[in-house]
Amino acid sequence: MRSFLQPTARRALHWLLLGVLGSTLGCTATIGGEDPSGSGSSGPPGPGDNAGNANGGATLVQNCGSSAPEAPMRRLTRWEYNNTLHDLLGVTDRPADGFPAEAAQFGFDNNAQGAVLSPLVVESYESAASSLALRVTQNLPGLLGCDPAVTGEDACASSFVGTFAKRAFRRPLRAAEQTRFEAFYQTSKAAYGFADAIRMLVQAVLQSPNFLYRLEMGVEDAALPGALRLSSAEMASRLSYLFTGSMPDVELLGAAEGDLLSKPTQILAQAQRLLESEAGGRMVKNFVRQWAVLNELRDLDKVDAKFTPEVGDLLELETETFVDQIVRKGDGKLSTLMTAPYSFMNQELAAFYGLSGPTSAELVRVELDPTRYAGILSQAGLMANLAHPSQPSAVRRGKFVLEKLLCIALPPPPNDVDTTLPKPDPTATARAQLTQKTSVQPCLGCHTILNPPGFAFEHFDELGRYRADEHGLAIDSSGVLTGTDVDRPFASHVELSSALSESAQVRSCLALNWFRYAYGRDRSDADACSLQGLESAFTESGGNVKSLLLALTQTPAFLYRNDPSQGGAP
Repeated sequence: MRSFLQPTARRALHWLLLGVLGSTLGCTATIGGEDPSGSGSSGPPGPGDNAGNANGGATLVQNCGSSAPEAPMRRLTRWEYNNTLHDLLGVTDRPADGFPAEAAQFGFDNNAQGAVLSPLVVESYESAASSLALRVTQNLPGLLGCDPAVTGEDACASSFVGTFAKRAFRRPLRAAEQTRFEAFYQTSKAAYGFADAIRMLVQAVLQSPNFLYRLEMGVEDAALPGALRLSSAEMASRLSYLFTGSMPDVELLGAAEGDLLSKPTQILAQAQRLLESEAGGRMVKNFVRQWAVLNELRDLDKVDAKFTPEVGDLLELETETFVDQIVRKGDGKLSTLMTAPYSFMNQELAAFYGLSGPTSAELVRVELDPTRYAGILSQAGLMANLAHPSQPSAVRRGKFVLEKLLCIALPPPPNDVDTTLPKPDPTATARAQLTQKTSVQPCLGCHTILNPPGFAFEHFDELGRYRADEHGLAIDSSGVLTGTDVDRPFASHVELSSALSESAQVRSCLALNWFRYAYGRDRSDADACSLQGLESAFTESGGNVKSLLLALTQTPAFLYRNDPSQGGAP
């Protein structure tokens, strides 16, 4: 069903949305005057506001000078849209899964530059809003929070506008917005009746830019001239979407209403609470799912019939659970992520690995042979994804290590180079064949650094499982890491993973990847100080990823945005 509205009502709805959008965009002209969020934010933090802040948020802001970080307007991703609808309306399905996919930028789908608002996306929003409005208004008293027969239809509708739109917009409504929505309700009720008017209100709210976008106008702050500090309501939304991928919960909304999110220490305390909550696990899993491209596992094309979509789902769940258990519930250390000789499996997944232990469908911790398994890089999901349909790929695996872990950018192969795989040779290993093919120019230059980290994983077949030999031939998984800060020889993937776990370059790369994910954009010249602060916090914590995630909330890039009135791009 495209829309439950008649053409006249749809035109009225579109006019309302245009009015909301115009009002929203017009707020940029009042920055520094009226607080656009309606949260009543107070002045800049005082001199004692940084007390007890291990990450030094206020100090970092002061030391970073006046560079104003970018803050592009971010639209809800499909994942965030689904999560928000669940928390807002109790919807258990995932309507946004059918929306056009975001264009990934720097490995993540939440980059503002990739959120192109095409006509198809707009139609998807309209269709979803129409369908959802019909569903949730089946029980009007339950939705409204009052009984129209007792309270009165108009009084009930007025109260509903204030409460529902406040939660959907993640901030209190301004008086003009309340008036506009109530006028829309009255016009709709006169034409179609009370029930349809409420449906149209729901549909209008779900298509409003205030719902679909994370709008951040900011307020002036003497701590960083030329930049704007986020209001408490805006900070509540930014915190919530970073750590839970959804709208603020009741406690966070309450903190915003009390203007208790204007100081770095207050923000840090809420960040820690959200990260430790069950909803915080969604964020960690979403990051690793995208960083390791685990969402492709279900549809991997493998010749071996043992690799099914169900196995792909389990492998994705294994890696997500492994990372979440370490980062949020374990010691949080990068070294543990890279070297831990255990994982999380159920009976079906253990059987795929050729292991025993689990006896149910629930994932449990499984201790593994430390000479065969070491951390995330030895998990079958990652290894299978970095392989061809019928054979492993040292090139793909080496490229992953260099680009994803060390942030070493590799050029694409020249157009005239033959990149077809050698035909399988039962008398030679894949390593020997690849070495022969890439030992001449123009391949030699790149493959000198690309092949060795890939060869470290020769013990893993195309399904990602450990193998002792390659069709009866001995496997050589040794090599020399070059072009990094931990250049050294290694005998196997276990030694390579250990070396990478000690690398400052890996820590810096991981900080950059989290920066891109958390802030929805790439770094700019104005972010040098923020990134330096993140890297320092990560290093000083002993490589604790949880500390890195909390430090994300203490940088100028998180606490501030550039001021469009000063000539910066909004």
